[in-house]
Amino acid sequence: MGCTHAPPPPPGPTTGAHPNLLRRPSSKIEARECAAETALETYAVVRVLRAELARSFDAYGKMDPFTVVSFIESDGARKEISRTRTDWNADMHPHWDHTCRGQPFKMGSAASVEFQVMEGNVIGRPTFCGAAQVSVEALLGDPTASESLCASKSGGSLTGPVMDLELRLPSQEVTGRVFVQALLVSRQPGDAQAGLHLTRVDPNRFDSKVERLGVSGGSAAFFRLCLKESTAARPVDYFIGKDLSHAEDEVNFYEEALSLRHGSGLEPLLGYTLEYAGVLSCTEELTPSEEKRNELLVMRNLRCGCSKLRLLDIKIGQKTAQAGWQGKSRAAALRQSLVDGITNSSCEGFRLEGFDGRPPALESMDPLLDIGMTGNAKMAKKALRVMLQRMTAAEMLVHFWDVHQEPVDIDDASLDHQLCTTEVAELVAHEVVRQLAGLSVACRRSPVPQKWIGSSVGLGFDCGRLPCRSTGEEEVRRSTQVHTFDWGRSELNTMDKHMLLSEKDQHDRGEFWRYYMGGVDRLAWEAARAYKHRFSCTTRWSIITFKLCDFDSMSENDFIGRLTVPVEETPETTADLSTKDGNHVVGDYGFRGSATLTYAITWRPYPRTSRLIGSWRVHLKRAQHLPRQDKMQLRTTSDPMCEITACAETATGLLCHRQVSSVKVRNLDPEWEEFFDLPIAAEPDNLEAALEAAAAGLASGSVVDIFPPEKMPLWQKEGLVPRLSGSKTPSRWSSWTEANSDTEALEKGIDSWRSRLDVASATVDVTPSQRSAEPIEEDTMRAVQRQVTLETAQTMQTTQLEEEDKKWVVRIISEEERERQQSGRVIVPQASDDDVGMGTRLEVVRRNDACSYITELKPDALHRDVFEAQDTQPMCWSFSSCATCLT
Repeated sequence: MGCTHAPPPPPGPTTGAHPNLLRRPSSKIEARECAAETALETYAVVRVLRAELARSFDAYGKMDPFTVVSFIESDGARKEISRTRTDWNADMHPHWDHTCRGQPFKMGSAASVEFQVMEGNVIGRPTFCGAAQVSVEALLGDPTASESLCASKSGGSLTGPVMDLELRLPSQEVTGRVFVQALLVSRQPGDAQAGLHLTRVDPNRFDSKVERLGVSGGSAAFFRLCLKESTAARPVDYFIGKDLSHAEDEVNFYEEALSLRHGSGLEPLLGYTLEYAGVLSCTEELTPSEEKRNELLVMRNLRCGCSKLRLLDIKIGQKTAQAGWQGKSRAAALRQSLVDGITNSSCEGFRLEGFDGRPPALESMDPLLDIGMTGNAKMAKKALRVMLQRMTAAEMLVHFWDVHQEPVDIDDASLDHQLCTTEVAELVAHEVVRQLAGLSVACRRSPVPQKWIGSSVGLGFDCGRLPCRSTGEEEVRRSTQVHTFDWGRSELNTMDKHMLLSEKDQHDRGEFWRYYMGGVDRLAWEAARAYKHRFSCTTRWSIITFKLCDFDSMSENDFIGRLTVPVEETPETTADLSTKDGNHVVGDYGFRGSATLTYAITWRPYPRTSRLIGSWRVHLKRAQHLPRQDKMQLRTTSDPMCEITACAETATGLLCHRQVSSVKVRNLDPEWEEFFDLPIAAEPDNLEAALEAAAAGLASGSVVDIFPPEKMPLWQKEGLVPRLSGSKTPSRWSSWTEANSDTEALEKGIDSWRSRLDVASATVDVTPSQRSAEPIEEDTMRAVQRQVTLETAQTMQTTQLEEEDKKWVVRIISEEERERQQSGRVIVPQASDDDVGMGTRLEVVRRNDACSYITELKPDALHRDVFEAQDTQPMCWSFSSCATCLT
């Protein structure tokens, strides 16, 4: 049997054709059967990720590094196989994410790879910054897995661990480290050389006449297909047809993907594409006396089995067009580049192109409200598209997971046998995080870079019904979809194609593949961040803030007033709104009195079998006496909406998430009667479970600093901790204002996320001898004998030590407590005398300024599972930038 060492593709999407749908075996299937008897070819593909240089090699300014990769055969013959792009102004921290041309390789050979990091100079020759050399077998990691793949008859791929290699000068001076990775691909020879033929679907499997559904997004029409013989796995509407005359470029992509579904190394990546069965010849009835013959692409129908599909069409890449590529004219590419520049593509690497099944709150946000053209359907469609394209990921996910109005929630009496809306939203978010993280890892396991321009990632789930509790989780996860589609301007690159490309074309593929991977990485990071701050609170939410704004479709929303209250049982209460300065908000210059907001808060427990303990239900009832904000439109009204932001302080840091209400058009006394849930999770590690399910090792270490909140109070940015006592003295919570997270914190979190993805993309287990091959980050924890995870809290530092099946937890007192007590208490649950003996030492080293402290662990005479920590030298409390080793 072949060993691919890759996790199975996510549930739902596959790329295999269905033999029962084929009219006759296609020529490429016969070719593959013949090729099965042919010996497989094995190639080693090297990726150069990044470098960390210890010093600058430039006389002034920032460096522009690049890397030259050379392949050294067993007999010592050397050849340059690739050269990365120049990372301009990257200085000592260049990122390349460059994939080299695959090289023939056999296990047991002494072939090696050399990496020379150079500094590009405008005048003169490049400056040599250091070189590193490593054998190919060492790059691949586990030799047993590599030999199994080479001996396999079905082919496959294997991804080695990320290795950090020391860069040295001829004088043996260490000048930095370069981070690299290798892939081993075993495949049929000449996979992409044979001509492609269309896979024909047997028309007798479907009703003879098809029904046109219309156009979705592009110019190609869709048709309803009905299977004559349906099963539980494939209902009647399992497939949908797409007009082939407007999708000729797409059919080539799908046919190539169909031919490469075995032994190409692209299986993990192609597992996310829409299921494709072939091409169907059918008849469309135009009039009772007129018919038309059509050729249709038969693909998976995303709406199959859904009462109401909520679907996001997210176009990936900061550059979505290129002049001269796949028939794109210069004028069209210029127009598209202008769209890229004014939308979210230029900010986060993707943009929202379509939103099917929008929630009522988003439906109420009319993009033409300010100019009064609400009746023009064509203009409204274009304005809505612009509004969606400018949405950030945080905003689109707020609306995507918005279930507070649709579907209609159940009453408390039905909770025992049916899932509520919040539980469905949590399961959908958890599954989306898992599949998006898996897609990011699958991109890294591709043996060659792809040029997928203008392709999309679709996120969808059924928002039309609430399943029963007994089978609810399985149903929700099965209906949650993450797919890649829209291949009209995309090329499916293979090993054979890539090796025939020129150096310039290889760099071109690498550039667009970085755009694509960057967009997918950011989307997965945003989804994980949104899940963490909405569904990871296990204690209690501290406060909520009602922020009332006047909705403006053509500009920023106008602030009206706000109200901050603690999260506790609260009967129906009416309170005055306050301005940013703390003054009361008055309407119509005080003639109508102070503006007020009426709300209520109740606790709603869930059954024990739920993933959530319960939720705090915030009932937004009404507002009264609001001031006029639409004076610029010569109106005497406002269009109020409410944004609810909840905050919680937990052991893993600050959690902040927001929800939005619907817009009440031209109303100074709006009545919402909407309920918002603040869930309390039953388990604290649900996010880690989703990441670990996507790729082994992705959840290792702390995720505290990787996912900062989208919005945070200004006191948090200033390092101030509010008092949450029950006294009547005002605390900082009562007047906090919010701001976006620091750009530096966001960039640091995203860089850490991408480094984790690089490490997790290895499809082999990292052995103890390869621990040093993991990338070194400022916040990465190192362990000599045990893997250590450092979690930072405001009042307590928690370190988790894992060894086999044992879990060690070390708790160190806070800094204020340490000022009063010189010794800390170290708690080691389920530990025996053999586990921790006399003189065990915990050493923490701060990498930046070499500050360190050593703590002695001594058994307590009274309790064998409690140890006293005695300081032997001054202690460093900068846990956020310390690396931890247990010696």
